[in-house]
Order: sequence, then C-alpha cells, then structure tokens
Amino acid sequence: MLYLNQTYELLTGGYYLGNSSWNKKHTEIDNCFKLYQLTDGEAFICDDSQSYKLQKNNLYFINGNKLIRQYCNQSFSTQWLHFIPKDLFIYQGLLSLPTVIMLPLESINFSDSIPDLEKLITSTSSSSWEYSLNILRIQTLLQSITLNLFTQHPISLLSDSFNTQKIEPAMRYMNQYYKEPIKLEQLASLCCMSPNYFHKVFRNTLNMTPANYVTLLRMNTALQLLTDKQLTIKNIAYELGFTDDAHFCRSFKKYYGIPPGEYQKRKKDILL
Repeated sequence: MLYLNQTYELLTGGYYLGNSSWNKKHTEIDNCFKLYQLTDGEAFICDDSQSYKLQKNNLYFINGNKLIRQYCNQSFSTQWLHFIPKDLFIYQGLLSLPTVIMLPLESINFSDSIPDLEKLITSTSSSSWEYSLNILRIQTLLQSITLNLFTQHPISLLSDSFNTQKIEPAMRYMNQYYKEPIKLEQLASLCCMSPNYFHKVFRNTLNMTPANYVTLLRMNTALQLLTDKQLTIKNIAYELGFTDDAHFCRSFKKYYGIPPGEYQKRKKDILL
C-alpha cells in the first residue's frame, strides 16, 4: 500500500478590491504560496532583483517566501488563494521556484473554484458531503497547478532529499498537534537530532523556523474560526492553545497587523 501525502493546507482566500493604499512589505504571513487572478487593473510584486507586473485576466503563482514588497499604483481587483503543501518534497520544490509564474488559464479554471473556496472558509456548506466535495475540488485544483508548475520548471532536489526525509516526522507531528504546546527538544527527538541541528536543518529546508511554522498553522486556523459567528474570541483562543484571549489577540495583531475583532468585521475587505 502506498501512502499518498500530496495534500495541501488551505490558508485563506477570496475576492479583493484594492487601490494605491495597498502597499505591503514582506512579513511572516507571506511565507506561503499564493494564487492571484486579477479581474481588473494591475498590481506589482517585487523580490530582491526585480518588479513583476500582474495584469488583468491572468493567473499567477507567487512564491511568497521570495517577495519583498507588494503594491498598487491605482486600483485592482483579484481572486486569491494562499496555501502550503503538507508534503515536504512538494514544499521544498515550490520554494525553489521563481517569485512569479504566469499559469495557463486554458488548463486551469481558477475562477470556478472561488465559490467552493468561500464556502470552505466561511463554513457555509449545506452538508458534510458538500463540504467534502468542496475540499476535493480545491485539492484537485492545487494538485493540477503544482503539476503544471513542475512541468514548466523541472527541478532536482536529490541533494536535499536526505535532510527532508529526516525532518518529516516532526512535520507530521506539528501538522497534527499544533494546537498543543510543542517544544523544540520534542521535535528534535522525533527526528533523532540534537535541538540545535534540527533547528538548522528545518530552517534550511523550509525557509522558516519550527516555531514560525507552528504559528503559521495556528494563525491560519484562527482566520477560519473567526468566520464562525457562534465562537467568541475567548473560545478561539483556548481552541488554539493560548493561555488567554489577551495573549491570542496580541499574537494575532502582531501576525496580521489588526486585532481579531477587526478582522471579523472587515475580512471581506482584506488581502493578507
């Protein structure tokens, strides 16, 4: 039996209408992979060597780990999605890609997936069956896009495959238990490494620290929980393993730049 691990963590997404006030420098929340399909106007993505113009009616893959700045001179609107793969080899492969890649619309219908995306994020599916189908459609979309990217840009990770395999037990543990307290020593032990060496290998492999990765998972879940009107901020804080809601609010604001209560009110007007 083969273990199929090519699944994806959906972070957030939707539809956004922006103007010249959209001017962002790289922060921790950009350490993911992005899909933008502009429906009007133009926007710009910059890395440390050049600026890329995103134009209307084109679908773009963006390697958020490499971007330095995002901005708009006038106005733009876009459909968008942020994600990370759970499979380490896929993750590392996407990390190695260029900052911006234009994807072929004739083989990838991103627009049709936006309703499914919004239902998942807002938990408005009418049944568990519909919810499962929405997840399957988004997973299929991301699989198709990943395959297209690696077909366009063949890569070789053979030199890094040994280290990647060594930290996989820790990745699986974090993906499952990120809501609980996790110590560096615990993760290193799972991989039969010293804490310092594990930290170095993890950072070199994923371009972030283990603590950053756990925070990414927690903050992603926070965005999804904040769409549930029946949950209070205190409920969400305890659900994510924070000691109190004040700690959660400070962490959320530090990560996203706004308090969780404000995000609840303005989430449709925010492009993270």
